[in-house]
Amino acid sequence: MKGKKTTIHDLELVRNHDINLIKWDNCINNAHNGSIYGFSWYLDIVCDDWHAVIQRDYEAVMPLLVKRRAGIPYVPTSPFASQLGVFSTKIIDQHMVNNFINKVFENFRIFTINLNKFNQIRDDLFHQRSRLTYEFDLIRNYDLIRENYSDDIRRDLEEATQNKVTVVPGMTPNDFIQFISGKGIMAPNNLNREQFGKLRMILAFVLKHGLGEILAAFTRQNNLCAAILFLKSNRKINLLFSAATDEGYENKALKAIVDEYIHKHAEKNLTINFEHLAIPNKAEVCQGFGAKEYSYTTVSNLKNPLIRKIFS
Repeated sequence: MKGKKTTIHDLELVRNHDINLIKWDNCINNAHNGSIYGFSWYLDIVCDDWHAVIQRDYEAVMPLLVKRRAGIPYVPTSPFASQLGVFSTKIIDQHMVNNFINKVFENFRIFTINLNKFNQIRDDLFHQRSRLTYEFDLIRNYDLIRENYSDDIRRDLEEATQNKVTVVPGMTPNDFIQFISGKGIMAPNNLNREQFGKLRMILAFVLKHGLGEILAAFTRQNNLCAAILFLKSNRKINLLFSAATDEGYENKALKAIVDEYIHKHAEKNLTINFEHLAIPNKAEVCQGFGAKEYSYTTVSNLKNPLIRKIFS
């Protein structure tokens, strides 16, 4: 017997202080598309006043990062939560996601939301943009994984070895923040002061609770030249932030870090997402490691990209 079809009347907009956080986190934890980005503690850090659309008794949920500009509430995206959208313990179909998006529009006249890859919506529903990212399964033996690296990746890793690049864990949050905020550092996002503060809080929480780790690379002169923050939850690894100096790029340090992480976690039922890998020719590099391309959708009711940027 098929379950009851979701209608917009089954959905409720709820502010975070009215949410049953136990039921919420149980939904994220048990959702087939659950993500660390969806847990209440993570949302509390990313957005002080997040709201949510909730289906029935927390069968499916959609977090909304709410801000205000000139007194106008709106829903923007965040560099720390690249894929949100609908999370569900039941099968997610297009009809369900359409209803969630329409419920958002009932309550917020300005919104831009990054859905997750399991969320499909009607082609003509508001303004949509497809985004590409790359994922890689770590289930196989490391030697088998490495055999399937591209020639370019193997050559670059050999160059890193010849250049005496060393990769080590245990970098502190303060050292990481100091490194990525330094001059001449190349990173996927230029963070403002508020965002640096949020990243610092994410670091403190995930390292304390064993939900993340930082790998850092050093040159033969023992100069810090690259670092990557990895988050782990729901059998997924999210590469949340990466950065490197010019010397780090020249010495292939970011690739050495990725290879070391794969080596460390091979033969585990984990999938790594390369979303925020700050590296030139990202598609070629990710595919060179064996990652597969997939897309997710950004949906907004603002067609003008300049207006979208203002309300981001």
